Amino acid sequence: MARKRRKPQWSADDFQPTADTQYDDLLAPADATAAPRRPRKRVTTVLLKDIWPDPYQPRPLLPPTIKEVFFSGEMDCFQAAQAWLALAGQDAAEAERIERLRHMGASFDEHGQIKPVTGYWDPQSRKFLLETGERRFWAAVFQALEKGDTESAALEALVVEKPSRARQVLENITAEPPSAVMRAREIAALVLEQMGISPETGESDFAYYRRAALIRRLPSPVVAHVEAVLGMSRRYVRYYLQILRLPDHLLLLADRYGLTEGALREVLRGEPDTWEEAILTLIAAGQEPAAPPTDSAAQPPARSARSKRSQLDPRVSIARRLRTPVRTLLRLEADDIPKVAEHFAAALGDPATVHQAAAALAALAEQLDAQAERQG
Repeated sequence: MARKRRKPQWSADDFQPTADTQYDDLLAPADATAAPRRPRKRVTTVLLKDIWPDPYQPRPLLPPTIKEVFFSGEMDCFQAAQAWLALAGQDAAEAERIERLRHMGASFDEHGQIKPVTGYWDPQSRKFLLETGERRFWAAVFQALEKGDTESAALEALVVEKPSRARQVLENITAEPPSAVMRAREIAALVLEQMGISPETGESDFAYYRRAALIRRLPSPVVAHVEAVLGMSRRYVRYYLQILRLPDHLLLLADRYGLTEGALREVLRGEPDTWEEAILTLIAAGQEPAAPPTDSAAQPPARSARSKRSQLDPRVSIARRLRTPVRTLLRLEADDIPKVAEHFAAALGDPATVHQAAAALAALAEQLDAQAERQG
């Protein structure tokens, strides 16, 4: 008697932004005039050794040195994971990231894989090219290494006809808030996809995304698409894209140390030969990363540029820029506050960012009360 194929069990979580069914309206070309045909989708099982992550993923997971070797084909995913584990022994930030992935992998044994990854089969390489689910992929790789089962380890995958950067960006939003550099890459990915600009053979990911920063004027339909996916105005689309003008090593530094868009905007107002000193000054001012950088070029300078600190420190810049909107807020009636909150939340976009903003504003309010007490 033929064995019945088990029907995939879906939960409400499967219809979060990683599932493309909810976002078909965001995935259509910017100049589409007719409703797009819904792509056919089916769930299958794919061996980990047959899965190939996207080298142009807007928010990559692999450390840069391992990423370069892995995507050159010099090591497979299991060898990359072992190299990553070795690096984690010297880097607390990478150790923490791996621990989160291993925890996710362990949950697959206990609860099963709730959300399938998405991607498509490439007939030339005979690999399953990963679209979304890179965290689940590496979590499964670490789990397979722990079990000593690298041959039969597999993931459930949703096969799509046409890959989409928007689906990648939407999944990243639900995972964790991005740094300014990663948000810039996400915006660039959406822009370049909408404009039909693909990476050239051998082009690095930063070089590819930097092309979006060189576009003098973005077409309105492209900006509208970014606004629909990220809830961001044209002005901020341009601000974030300009971050990608920085050279690769400074982008990696800014990402690692979590420098904000506002701070990097101040840096970019200077001449290119001042950018590195300005970024190192910001780092020296107290924006420490989770762990010391392994690259000697990432070490903060020994000297202190105190004459520029007040000009470049984002805390000073933010304090000055808050004066005008706060004074305007004080002139409003109490009944107007809920409407302000509603529009502010819409401008921020995803709920995680709204919660973070609320917590940051609450902390600021507490400190302002303390300052008022001391001044009084």
